[in-house]
Amino acid sequence: AAADLDASLAAYSEAFALTQQAFGVVSDEVAAHWHAPDLAGRRWAILGCGGSDHGSLRFIETGDATAAPLASLGWAAAELSVLDADAVQARACTLGFDELGAVRQLGSTPAIRAGQVAGPEGAALYITDVAAYEGALDLSAATGDGACFIAVLATADLEADRAWLVDQGLAHKVTDREVAVPVLKDTLGVEALRISSVQLAGGCLIEIDGYPADTPMRETALGLPAGVAMVTVLTHDIAGTVLADAPYNGRSARIDRLPGGALLERIAL
Repeated sequence: AAADLDASLAAYSEAFALTQQAFGVVSDEVAAHWHAPDLAGRRWAILGCGGSDHGSLRFIETGDATAAPLASLGWAAAELSVLDADAVQARACTLGFDELGAVRQLGSTPAIRAGQVAGPEGAALYITDVAAYEGALDLSAATGDGACFIAVLATADLEADRAWLVDQGLAHKVTDREVAVPVLKDTLGVEALRISSVQLAGGCLIEIDGYPADTPMRETALGLPAGVAMVTVLTHDIAGTVLADAPYNGRSARIDRLPGGALLERIAL
């Protein structure tokens, strides 16, 4: 959800070498599908890399509402694969991104190096180099060119949200452990969080972060949460609304709300 679409597109394109894949205006049909009729007529754009529609970022111009990064429940962050995390983070911070956490080895997985920034609209981004990783997670969607390969979910009920994703056949559990996350220590006032990674097909993941029970839900902007408003995945055999605009392109789509309140969109393969 972008307060200023042009500013976000310019910043993300240059920081992560992304290119515009599609652009348009939210139709009445898409706004109804999102249960956000006030978004009809608003501009949107999709940025991606390498000519693939996987791992893309979609921006909806929603107005002034912005998110306080990593401080509320819902989709907390998008994790982008890069080849040189230090260089990309430094470039992003000259283009209007705010540094949340310096690039460092992850305490839970030292082979992965990541830093955190917030975009002009307040969305948190993990900038991650997984080139040295060898482990149980399938990170094959981390192509090193700015692709989004992990969505980070902040929830007060990790068990319920994970069970929903597994029961829907969307993912399977890979890890579940207590992790010290420096970037969240000051924001949430906790030394460590319970974090579970669930694997999607195609080399992507959802990281589920167990937040304190008193963490607020994020404010909405014309019907969508500010910051990272929703995550879209491709799945088989979805009965829903057939939509013409990108990224639907004549396919069926549906919106679900996870037990913790986050919005997940499915588009038929």
